[in-house]
Amino acid sequence: MKKAFIIILVAAVALVSCTKREIEGSKAISFQTASYATRAGIEGTVFPTTESFGIYAWAEGTIGEWFMNNEQIVYGEDGKWASANTYFWPKTTTVDFFGYYPYGMSGLAVAPQTITYSNIDVEAMQADVMYSDKAAGYGDNPDGRGMGIDGTSGVPIIFHHALAKVEIAARTDFDTRSEEDGTEHEWQVTVNKVTVSDFYKAGGATFTLRNEPTEGQVGWEKPADEAGNAVWTNDGAKTSISANPAALLNHEEPVTILPDFFVLPQAVTEPERDEEGRIIPGQNIHKVTVNVTIKTRRNGADFISETYDRSAYLWLETVPAWSINHITRYLLIIRPIGGGGGTPGSEPVPITFDPAVAAWDVLTVPTYITIE
Repeated sequence: MKKAFIIILVAAVALVSCTKREIEGSKAISFQTASYATRAGIEGTVFPTTESFGIYAWAEGTIGEWFMNNEQIVYGEDGKWASANTYFWPKTTTVDFFGYYPYGMSGLAVAPQTITYSNIDVEAMQADVMYSDKAAGYGDNPDGRGMGIDGTSGVPIIFHHALAKVEIAARTDFDTRSEEDGTEHEWQVTVNKVTVSDFYKAGGATFTLRNEPTEGQVGWEKPADEAGNAVWTNDGAKTSISANPAALLNHEEPVTILPDFFVLPQAVTEPERDEEGRIIPGQNIHKVTVNVTIKTRRNGADFISETYDRSAYLWLETVPAWSINHITRYLLIIRPIGGGGGTPGSEPVPITFDPAVAAWDVLTVPTYITIE
């Protein structure tokens, strides 16, 4: 009898928040940071002082294309975020700034109205890729009599995540049961291996500057597919990721069996169905596969142990894509026994019987018996 395998989805959005630091100002240009990043991605909303980021800047009257051309910004001993090359505020114009992370990454092209990522292999990179709002119209204006928005205490650089993340967790529907006849059941469910497969690993995207506001923090329009999902284009190459958590599940708290990992933002492929609406098995599209061992105990004694693989497609109508700046957390609910229609919390169906007696097979042949 098949064990029920159910997927519930919880989607969480990784949002930025602005944490301002007041810094003693000077005429040299410095920065404030918001959000977070490391090469592996960390929890929190503050950009760590051990990391650096890149800055491009534009100013009217600059001789050449850039006011600041891909300058590396680091946190100094003076408590300021600044470049090794000192820049000062212009006297008669304002400056627009754009920040990105990680510094020096390949495949990034920056222009005043667009930022473009090309040939980004997320599988190989496995790093946080971030872009900032455009800080537009900042200048030397501490007393309101200068140019633009005052940036002398540090230009605010607010980062957003350009990629997406996926995480897999699991729990059991139940793991103990008491019967009226006194029988005690216990199930130990262990996830030996989990694999997320058939998702796209590399691609590109272009973000376009919004028309409003014209100064301050100006956002970028995210790329989108025909269905309106905020995703990148992909190059067609697929990949998979696996873990061997050896995780013992319970029915109260979900257990993370595959920690969050970076993925190319992409639409999740909806599985094809047959004429009766049933999902056609064996499709090479976004799916999760787990290898599970279930040990059953009756009245304290080992009864049966089963190890098996189960797969499920990851498309859900409520969340049809792994979107830019989103973490999608899938929750797998595993019923340790068969029956019950496969829905969480439904009453298990015990084994019962339907006895019947087959009819006699009647064999009629000519038989001659002579009695003397």
